[in-house]
Amino acid sequence: MTLVAPIFAEAEGLPAAPVKLLSVYGFEINNSMIAALFASLVVIIVVQIAMRAPKLVPSGLQNLVEWLVELLSNFIESITGRETMLRGFWYFGGLFVFVFAENLLALLPGVGTFGYGHGEGWDFKVNQPFLRGANANANMTAAYAAIFFVMWFYWCIRGIGFAGVLKDIFVSKVKFPNVFLNLLFVLLFFVVGLMEALTILFIRPIAFTFRLYGNIFGGESFLDTIYRTAPNHILATLFLIPAYMWEFIVAFIQAFVFFILTVVFTGILTNTTAHAPHDDKKDTKGAH
Repeated sequence: MTLVAPIFAEAEGLPAAPVKLLSVYGFEINNSMIAALFASLVVIIVVQIAMRAPKLVPSGLQNLVEWLVELLSNFIESITGRETMLRGFWYFGGLFVFVFAENLLALLPGVGTFGYGHGEGWDFKVNQPFLRGANANANMTAAYAAIFFVMWFYWCIRGIGFAGVLKDIFVSKVKFPNVFLNLLFVLLFFVVGLMEALTILFIRPIAFTFRLYGNIFGGESFLDTIYRTAPNHILATLFLIPAYMWEFIVAFIQAFVFFILTVVFTGILTNTTAHAPHDDKKDTKGAH
């Protein structure tokens, strides 16, 4: 194991990429990976403490964990259907909790401010922080997108079959008495389906990757800019208080947006109950 010697950059502001800190037998460990590991340990420890001696009538931390699981599972089921929720809750629920925990960790004092740098006293500038927001790393958000890309195909094929996926993307959803109109809409839906396929294969993974990365990295740069441009450290602290409150809201919103997009994109195909034709006669008969 070797410790990377500090390299002092002259450019102001946060680097766009994480900083390599360690090299273990050729495997790079950067400050975003350490932050992600720390967030994972926090989530695991909290769940272990909450559920180490579960009670029939939950209270305290166990009640909070069970409430969150029930809330997320019911929400996911309402969009994806029960079968897909049972198959994918580990991903959807874990994704939301993990991303939110990472976003909160990035706001803790010391993240991005302790590390290698240059200068003395209050003029010391950190160029290689020991910790960096895990989601301010495009490789991390790209990994989320790649996992979802694979799991989306799995859940959709398990839910409606490969033929069902192709039918939903390419086949016309309307019928007309006129043969010409039917052929026109068959062609139209096929062209739109090709565009949708390109979106699924290329645009969606890129959008998933850079939406989360851009917002989290932008937030860290926003806080860093406020601190560096303030006339003195007292005013910098005062200016940072509302900025941190705003970034706390952003931390939740970005975790929820990433979570809800994965759920909705999956539920569009897998929740066949929501798209099933409604039988009024059957419902009326059942009501009597």
